[in-house]
Amino acid sequence: MRRLAAAVVPPAVKRRHERWSTTRHLAAVGPPTAAYLRRYGLTVRHGPFQGMQYVAGLENPPDDLVAKLTGEYEVELRDTVAEWVRAGFPHIVDVGAAEGYYAVGFAHAMPGTAVHAYDIEPLARERCAALAARNGVQDRVVIGESCTPATLAGLPAEGVALLSDCEGYERTLLDPDAAPRLRGWTILVELHEFLDPDIRGTIVKRFAATHDVELVEEGDHDGTGVPELEFVDPATRRRLLSERRPARMTWAVLRPHGTP
Repeated sequence: MRRLAAAVVPPAVKRRHERWSTTRHLAAVGPPTAAYLRRYGLTVRHGPFQGMQYVAGLENPPDDLVAKLTGEYEVELRDTVAEWVRAGFPHIVDVGAAEGYYAVGFAHAMPGTAVHAYDIEPLARERCAALAARNGVQDRVVIGESCTPATLAGLPAEGVALLSDCEGYERTLLDPDAAPRLRGWTILVELHEFLDPDIRGTIVKRFAATHDVELVEEGDHDGTGVPELEFVDPATRRRLLSERRPARMTWAVLRPHGTP
């Protein structure tokens, strides 16, 4: 029924509904986010990026800030992120870096790593630079605008892990024929199947000869077991940890054959 409705509802109505939904969500999570910050501040408290400091001002609008500060943001990827930190890749490439949660997080957790962060949005790049400076890693986080297969050709052939969250551009970016170095890299890609229904099969087929492919499905984020959120009711915990995606996400973890 949702798919049928999506097909017949005019785009202008969809946009109005999304603006209304976003406004309603931000109004609901604003007060508990402020209460959380009064109690615990802007330090990431759990997960591989524990100890990273956020920048004041990113709490307005609040959106997913509490999820990031508690280490619950995209918690399905926690083991993979920790695996990358242990591996100590010399280079991390983050395409679709936003304000830098992953880019700065990896630089914070991996003192010997250079991070290449890309985002086409000027505000995202500005915030990523501020977050890097806040954590003293600005000399190891190189921020760029666009990343194409040609961009990847300028990076080392070995010792690279690539994180892709680029809203459907993954079909163009993750093409080993256009960027042969991908065949030797470790890759984590968010599959935007609501934009490109065939992308899962495409990625699996492209990398089957060179990589072991693990698919990670999005789960429910209810905040159970997060001590910092015990001061709010279960419904509020779910709102604070909601990532408000248009559909349940799947990530593909691509490890080159023979990776320990």
